Formats: sequence, C-alpha cells, structure tokens
Amino acid sequence: MSLRDLLVSLYRTAEVHALVILLISLAWAVGGALLARIGKAGASARDGRAIASIVVGGAVLWLVVVVMATAIAHAAFDKSLFDAHVLLLASPLLCLAASLIGIRWVFPLSELGSVKTLRDVGLFLLACAFGVWLLSRFRGWGIGFLGSVGDLLIIAGLAVVLLRVLYARAFAR
Repeated sequence: MSLRDLLVSLYRTAEVHALVILLISLAWAVGGALLARIGKAGASARDGRAIASIVVGGAVLWLVVVVMATAIAHAAFDKSLFDAHVLLLASPLLCLAASLIGIRWVFPLSELGSVKTLRDVGLFLLACAFGVWLLSRFRGWGIGFLGSVGDLLIIAGLAVVLLRVLYARAFAR
C-alpha cells in the first residue's frame, strides 16, 4: 500500500463516519467543559485549569490537523476545499467554538496557559507572515520607496526586535 492509497483510504473512512466524528468533536468540547467545571469545584481550581487547557489545546490541535489535511489534499491530490465533506470541515470549527464557549463558562480564557501560548504563537506567525508578505511586495526595488539604506536598516532592526520578542513570548519557558 502506498502513502497515496493510505491517505485516500483514511479519507474515505472518515467520510463514511463523518457524523460520528462531528459528534465526538462536540462531545470533546462539552465533556471537557463539564470536567473543567468539576475540577474547579474541587479543593483548588488548578485541576480545572489544567483540564481546560487540555480541552482548548486539543480543539486547536484538531483544527490544525484538518487544515494540514486540506493543504495535503490540495497539493498532492489537486482537490479543492469544496470537494471535502461538509461535516468533516465543520467538525474542528464547531469543536473549537464549543470548547471556547464551554471553557469560557467555567474560567476566563485569560487565565489559561494554553490560550496565552496560542495567542503568542499566533502573533508570532502573523508577524512572520506580514514580514514575508511585505518583502514579497518589494522585490529589490522597494528601497527607493522606503528612503535611504539607513531607513531600511532601522526598519529591519525594529522588525527583528519585534520578532525576537514575539518568539521569546511564544516559545520560551
């Protein structure tokens, strides 16, 4: 069995069980919120926060897996997003939305370590994407629009400092 056959087989199996996958995704969110609520009612809210972080992290991981699968389907199989099963596409989005709503019912999201980490990583990725987009617009002749070489070096230095700070917040302990 080739990797292509394996991926096609996995997708067909997921397509057959799309409703079950959607229900499991929603059960993850609802069950996680209930477990976090029970953990909060214990001796300390620490257990509830740990459960809440796991639930939010799992929902985000599920979304990342589906986005990567969609990218692989587009790159390797020449399939569009519109060719995918609707329930399989909606499942991680509903899981993440229900997880955030349910966990928000139990704890403020700003108290969770996973949400802070996701925010920092998201800001870092957005800053990197903006930098790549900005550099792709100029293609070498943009220095005439930015001013002198000194101005360009100042802007580049500020960008490097911003990216280092965002990297440290996102990935340092």
